[in-house]
Amino acid sequence: MAKTRQQLNLENLAYISAGSIVDVEILTPTASKRIKTEFVGLLHERFVILNYPSAKRLSNAGEYLKDGVVVIVRAVLETGGGQVIAFRQQVMSVSSHPARLIYLNFPTEVQLFSLRSQTRIPTLLAAKIKFNDEREMQGVIKDISVTGVMFDVKSKADLSELKNTQCHIMLDKNNKGVTEFSGQICSVKSHATSAQFGIQLTASEDEMKIFMKDHFIDLTVLEPLV
Repeated sequence: MAKTRQQLNLENLAYISAGSIVDVEILTPTASKRIKTEFVGLLHERFVILNYPSAKRLSNAGEYLKDGVVVIVRAVLETGGGQVIAFRQQVMSVSSHPARLIYLNFPTEVQLFSLRSQTRIPTLLAAKIKFNDEREMQGVIKDISVTGVMFDVKSKADLSELKNTQCHIMLDKNNKGVTEFSGQICSVKSHATSAQFGIQLTASEDEMKIFMKDHFIDLTVLEPLV
């Protein structure tokens, strides 16, 4: 039985706000490139329009963004409490006048995902962790959810005594919006040259969804897009 328009979720494309940041994955025979750009708009059942990325976002963009190239577009909807929309389609055309824009064939189907509390999303956000005794360690947030993070530090020392201690995670001050989170270390996993802290955050789920939306953390692990 053929799917109805509602089952294909096409009506949800209208909830992507003009000017909002979208994540574009350019598929190539050997690898993929990921960029961020702006959603410009759409003409119903004809095409979707994206802003052409700057050289800072993707150098030599012309080598990748060509007619017929397949891309996956992902965006966080303004409605739906952090719901993510994704679709796969070909580049129809790239215009140069009066502005550089990317035209995609109108999708035949889109997928919707929700940021649930148990969904852990891989990322590489540089940060430092500070303890109540004023000690600080530089590291990387390896994954993040709406309730916690996995924080990786380079250390050969046994850090197991830090389990159940309070901490603060501080991001680069150039980061957009929130730059600090508080939490408690719930687990410590030691490796040969590093350690990983599982940290439960005190921030609300709504605050974390806003943070994840602002930084557009990689949402590809929610479900394979086929």
